[in-house]
Amino acid sequence: MVSPDVSVIVLTYNSGLNDLKNTLRSVLLQQDVSYEIVIADDGSADNLSGEITAFFESAGFTDYKLVLNEENHGTVINVISGVSKAEGKYIKLISPGDYLYDAGALKDLFDFAEKNEAPLVFGDILIFDSAAETFTPIQKWAYPQITGCYAPDGYDPDEIKLNYLVLADNIHGVSTLVERNTLLRYLKKIEGKVKFCEDLSYRLMAFDSVKMLHCPRPVAMYGYGGGVSTSGKWEERLHNDTKAANDVILSEDCSNARFRDLLVHAFEERYSGDRDRTKKFFAKHPQLLMKKFKMERSPRLTTTDYDKSFIEKVTETAS
Repeated sequence: MVSPDVSVIVLTYNSGLNDLKNTLRSVLLQQDVSYEIVIADDGSADNLSGEITAFFESAGFTDYKLVLNEENHGTVINVISGVSKAEGKYIKLISPGDYLYDAGALKDLFDFAEKNEAPLVFGDILIFDSAAETFTPIQKWAYPQITGCYAPDGYDPDEIKLNYLVLADNIHGVSTLVERNTLLRYLKKIEGKVKFCEDLSYRLMAFDSVKMLHCPRPVAMYGYGGGVSTSGKWEERLHNDTKAANDVILSEDCSNARFRDLLVHAFEERYSGDRDRTKKFFAKHPQLLMKKFKMERSPRLTTTDYDKSFIEKVTETAS
């Protein structure tokens, strides 16, 4: 059996069935790329296995796997469980309630990764109000703000390290496509330390100069308001996860002693969670402060354009 180009791993935990179906429909609409779907459930009270099986049967889709963990361990271990069962060359992670952007999103990410021989590629996203009754885009800051260093003709791993690790100009997790073995290797580095934020593995990739490239087109739609990264109750957990990932980075070898000293300083103050300490950090590094001000004065924003017919098919709202 030929392995698929992409394994789309849908990460579930006490997820709503409608949100899950919408996400799955956005995947089943993908064209001109081979894929499998892996449902990785993190010990839900109801893993919806019967409903998921019925959904795929009604869609006539058979290339799927159910990875149903009996206990809740957190997102990182759940992702590892899904990736370990996946057979695609690349992994696309997505959560219920989020969608692929259009019918060509997965193919374009795959083709971009293959053409440029990049273990990690990412695109832009659309953000929508997950609580609204109808599909409502919201324009917000795009991440990362600075993309030139991720361009194939301007790739600069040293600038990526600085921007990602010090300025916190992060890649949005829903926008990525990652080579399977690379993702698994870096997830294993944070396993048992980082619990919820699997995309913190990308920080370690940036530190190691793993090739990351920006595909200049929207690739995913992110439902804002109910996820780990947008719910206020998760702030402390996200802070703890970031600190744990930073500690892993500092345990790694670094040939540039000056940059390592900057990281130590940044991780102690920039990521302290204390606004005054963060301000003091940037005051000591005026070049970084100017870079931060430049982003804030003219930020790159997320798109609000979308294909109405695609959304109607995803949400089954076509008249």
